Amino acid sequence: MLKMRLSDVLMDLRAEKLFSAHWTESIDDEFLRNLSKVHGIAAASARRRLNAMKARCPEWEVFMGSEDFQAVPSSVDPKDRHVAAAALALRHAADQDAEEAPATDYQVILLTENIKDFAPSHMRRLGVQVLQPGAFLDKSYQAAPQQTSRAVMRAVSELSRPPYSLAELLDVLRTEGARALVAGMSRELEIE
Repeated sequence: MLKMRLSDVLMDLRAEKLFSAHWTESIDDEFLRNLSKVHGIAAASARRRLNAMKARCPEWEVFMGSEDFQAVPSSVDPKDRHVAAAALALRHAADQDAEEAPATDYQVILLTENIKDFAPSHMRRLGVQVLQPGAFLDKSYQAAPQQTSRAVMRAVSELSRPPYSLAELLDVLRTEGARALVAGMSRELEIE
């Protein structure tokens, strides 16, 4: 979620209620630290961005227990164990919900740029799919093209510092791997 334009689109996609976004306080701390370190964003601006994300995702906070950490495969990079544990805590919560309401089926997806650090095949066996954001956007577009397109258009309309054209934002999303989304929207809107 450090890449600004990408996270803008993801948060607008969340506003379309296509998914729920979850994270922990330790991920908050990591986000704030890295937003400053990687992007040079002042602490106050980083905090405002995080608060805006939390406002879009009232369900954000994940509560974990020791069993969630114990379930993390040893092949997950040690520095990312807390993120994998959060995803497994969500999987456990989703499984409990499914027991109470059998018609409910939740996919748990961990979005990350560094897939290899999260042992995707091991996590998949535990019920968590590990995806890069571009692949997630493509899946969203394939499942709900109108809502996904609306989220991208909302992001364009909200981007004022600096402003982005639709073509510029689609180029960013293409770079992030959302090729199906970009191709579909470009075709629909006749953008070359």
